[in-house]
Amino acid sequence: MPGSTEDEVARHLGAEPGVIAKDLRAFTDAAKVLSSDHPRLIDAYPMQWVAVYEGRVVAHSADMAEVLRKLEEQAIPLASAIIRFIEKEEPALVL
Repeated sequence: MPGSTEDEVARHLGAEPGVIAKDLRAFTDAAKVLSSDHPRLIDAYPMQWVAVYEGRVVAHSADMAEVLRKLEEQAIPLASAIIRFIEKEEPALVL
């Protein structure tokens, strides 16, 4: 949105700038856990769905519906959590 003010962008996104910044920080923390701790996650949660929120694992299960239920029980917004399936090994990349 070239030429838009911070408030206009925030209104477009449906939140105040401070809320957006907090959500982006939480997403960044969760993404870091999934990337930097991936070997540890493979050991701890092989072949499971893992939900990360605010930089920590908050739910895990082999069943995605169970992970979603656990997030709901903890009142964690689905849009704010990152959910990933942890395979035993990193998939091979074909170039």
